[in-house]
Amino acid sequence: MSKRIAILSVVMAALCVSLVSSAQAAGKVKVLIIDGQNNHNWKKMTGPMKDTLIASGRFTVDVSTLPSNKGKPADWAAWDPQFAKYDVIVSNYNDGGKCRWPAKRRAEFEKFMSDGGGFVPVHAADNSSNDWPAYNEIIGVGGWGGRNPKSGSLMRKKDGKWAPDPAPKGKSGSHGGGWAFPINVEAPEHPIMKGMPPVWKHAAEEMYNSMRGPCKNLTVLASAPCKRTKVDEPQVMIIKYGKGTTCHITLGHVGGLAPIQCVGFQTLLARGTEFAATGKVTIPIPAEFPTKDKISVLPADKVTWGKLAKTASTKTTTAIILAGVLAGLCMLAVRKD
Repeated sequence: MSKRIAILSVVMAALCVSLVSSAQAAGKVKVLIIDGQNNHNWKKMTGPMKDTLIASGRFTVDVSTLPSNKGKPADWAAWDPQFAKYDVIVSNYNDGGKCRWPAKRRAEFEKFMSDGGGFVPVHAADNSSNDWPAYNEIIGVGGWGGRNPKSGSLMRKKDGKWAPDPAPKGKSGSHGGGWAFPINVEAPEHPIMKGMPPVWKHAAEEMYNSMRGPCKNLTVLASAPCKRTKVDEPQVMIIKYGKGTTCHITLGHVGGLAPIQCVGFQTLLARGTEFAATGKVTIPIPAEFPTKDKISVLPADKVTWGKLAKTASTKTTTAIILAGVLAGLCMLAVRKD
């Protein structure tokens, strides 16, 4: 084989590897986690959530840390998360009810959602920004942060169907002490919930209840029986906002790590993030998923995620075909030489 062909072979092989690698990276969902302020230990939460998303094999993940509530105007002016670069935003951020985001960033986020972006508020992220009407629509319901009966309705199950209940009196946001409570799957055929047992036990944590909001375009995917209100309370919801999709997860309180290392929570986070971004779910139910009677708590790298369902993008498929053609041409050239 001549030196010229040897060099050509190396170049072609490198190009093939580059094409396939680029295509595979392009096929992953781009996630941005936002944090920086929370009444919970956000520093303790972000790492394990990022680990879960990466371990699932479906995502690339960046983190944008916002200024705290005591941040200076210059700090806020410098914060530029560039939402449009991502497919979905996961929020581990709670400002306590008063939004500090500059008007420009609010407008960018609203456009991101209206244009088809995804959003996944986790736990206390639904306490945030009560004074931002669009945010309240995007999350569907929220609690605390100055919310009251005037903030909107509760979601209540009547005759087997979920519907807004104006409930002119009562709290907006409450929880008791931590306990390992059952999660009831309300929409078993929804892509996020499909394959889960009808009831499974979540690791001990506080259960949010009495959440209020606009309740627009909201579908309850999972609920839990509340000891305080004596009714089922929504725990996982899908909300449509323009062309965008929110997967609202009330679970995820961090005292210890068990709630966010519950394999049930990790599955909801991974599948909910994928669905919010793409409208589809390719991530399988892990082998260690909890049962009706047994919780399951593991670090993300110990969870058996399984193979993603095959939904190769057009770019990925084209790149793999092109790489194959280039490799074939290279081999043909070698043989002729």
